[in-house]
Amino acid sequence: MSDLELFKKNICAIIVTFHPDEKFETRVLKTLKQAGKVVIVDNNSSVEKKDMLRRIVSTQPDCALIENDDNLGIAKALNQGISWAKSNGFEFVLLFDQDTVVEDNITESLLQVYTKYPQKDKIAVIGSNYTDTYTKQNVYGEYYDKNSLWVEILTVITSGSLIPIRVIDELGPFREDFFIDHVDDEFCLRAKQKGYKVILSMKEVMRHSLGSATMHKFLWRKTGTSNHSPLRRYYMTRNHTVLIKEYLFKEPAWVWDTSFCRLKSLILMCLFEHKRLTKLKLIIKGLMHGLFSKKLRNLK
Repeated sequence: MSDLELFKKNICAIIVTFHPDEKFETRVLKTLKQAGKVVIVDNNSSVEKKDMLRRIVSTQPDCALIENDDNLGIAKALNQGISWAKSNGFEFVLLFDQDTVVEDNITESLLQVYTKYPQKDKIAVIGSNYTDTYTKQNVYGEYYDKNSLWVEILTVITSGSLIPIRVIDELGPFREDFFIDHVDDEFCLRAKQKGYKVILSMKEVMRHSLGSATMHKFLWRKTGTSNHSPLRRYYMTRNHTVLIKEYLFKEPAWVWDTSFCRLKSLILMCLFEHKRLTKLKLIIKGLMHGLFSKKLRNLK
């Protein structure tokens, strides 16, 4: 058995679903080629979508399904998948959103980084570079040398993240009271505080998008806005506010950079998106809850 085959055998891919589209099965089949097992954790999709997921699992022996009777959020679903992977003897988990399309070399690329990185015991996460589905552009290429095999970075997105299970045992699970949004940032920031490294594999190994982006002309250039729902705007604002409070003095550069991005996103939302008033109301509510709530409660 080659090193790549052995590496794949030790990886459990976890996909969290919530009303996946009809092309989801195709994406699952591609993912199955990159891991020893795929575990789908469904957050109470429609009856029709649940039937589709059950059919996929019934025809794919290396695919398992965890069904939740309610939408428990992405953090809880990821923790369920990780618990399943650990109990079944896997060494790594590879996390994906339901709409991510993986390339055939994603595991090979992650193995290259894992093999050549000099401090393996300090790796918390290896993230995957990707092409944005809407802009068709390499997401990190503008900021880092694309010829590098990897770069150390502060945070990476959930989708495409490879995590050794032993690290989760050390750091603890994903933060479930965040429900959705900034779950990945919180885990990465927590890892750095514990002395771990977050690595980004620079090869473009998947296609992914944040939200349902649309492109618009703004001043002298084209720019995109995410079109996240009002509820997502609430969680984005609330959880970001919590992280600002917790990491203002520990990671001031991250706080500044992400706050600037959040402000820019707010301006574009007000200019181009629908349901602006509803979104603004929930953004304000998220800000207040993030600032003053002692216990985070989920909105449905």
